[in-house]
Amino acid sequence: MSNRTIGVMGRQLDQDDGLGVYALNLLRELFRLDPSTKYVVFLDTPKSARLFDEFPNVRTHVAPARFKLYWDQVVVPRLARQYDVDLIFHAKFSVPLFTRRPCVFVQQGSDWYVNPQNYPWWDNAYIRLMLPIYSWKATRTLAISQATLDDLARYTCINVKRSVVSYAGVGANFTPERDESALAAFRAEYHLPERFILTVARTLHIAHKGMPEYPGGNNERLLRAYLRYRKEGGTLPLVVVGKQVYEYLRARGFSGADLAHVVFTGFIPNSRIHMAFQLAECFLLATLCESFGIPIVEAFACGCPAIVPSTCASPEIAGGAARLVNPLDEAAIATALAEVTGSAKLRAEMRERGLQRARALSWKDTARRTLEVFNEIVPTRVTVGSEVVTS
Repeated sequence: MSNRTIGVMGRQLDQDDGLGVYALNLLRELFRLDPSTKYVVFLDTPKSARLFDEFPNVRTHVAPARFKLYWDQVVVPRLARQYDVDLIFHAKFSVPLFTRRPCVFVQQGSDWYVNPQNYPWWDNAYIRLMLPIYSWKATRTLAISQATLDDLARYTCINVKRSVVSYAGVGANFTPERDESALAAFRAEYHLPERFILTVARTLHIAHKGMPEYPGGNNERLLRAYLRYRKEGGTLPLVVVGKQVYEYLRARGFSGADLAHVVFTGFIPNSRIHMAFQLAECFLLATLCESFGIPIVEAFACGCPAIVPSTCASPEIAGGAARLVNPLDEAAIATALAEVTGSAKLRAEMRERGLQRARALSWKDTARRTLEVFNEIVPTRVTVGSEVVTS
């Protein structure tokens, strides 16, 4: 057993958004890949305290705090001293500033710089002040995509040369292998039509209570593009997965007639949403900026043809396997929908390209790249007899 100990800042594990999915899947693979290292996962609520019970080299420590900043800057350094950790890791930006222990975090995006109108002024101010400081403090950083690093280099003073692109992956449940009885039950539960276009929508700043709604989901343009697709002869209904999307659209002037051919499922857990991808004719993502876009790879892995934005990291992640559209161009989105849904041959070609691309992006590879950075900073030390061997 190695005597190396790594502390993990795990408060984002409580989130049911993409960041929570990223952290959970990365950490599971990391713990499997590195069983000789002791890991301590620091949590601010007990919600995720039992997530890693299967790993004998992992323990969790719940330490509540009223404010996230206090938890990051006071509670975590105290726990790091208590457990004498050799390195502190955080799957999102922010690390303790007043610690001598090496820190690593993941650059999860650049949307604050690319689309600042999506965020209130105080959030933009915080990011512009603190992200460069956190990046300077970190011994190394990882990045969810090369596009994220390119944007940070373009818009900030952050030294991206110290960062390693580690990407993200796709869960084991996202597969083209279908369980027909489970799919039938899923279809009935969510009232899904026989054939449909699928999208996932975001209307909220999920991780920030009290913040205004999030316009970066581009939901209004997506709906107008879909209505144009219907007007021009398209027949497939649209299925929208996400919290409070119906209410969001009605509040922005869309009528009941506008939404007559739209099914709103509400939130579907990541452990089950693969069945929506398996049932859909195609997947449409029209967000303004994706720093990775995990649903893109999830669609690919399920054999679902995907139409994705031509902005930010989506082309990089799609790797030529998706139809790219300008998310600001409603006519282009409508045309792409008509072409993809109208051609079984095109869908079959996109399906095969997507399956091939999904195989190139795995959580195991993300964990391996992450572990390589850990090993550069704190090499493993294994006790052999009375000697300590560094590897």
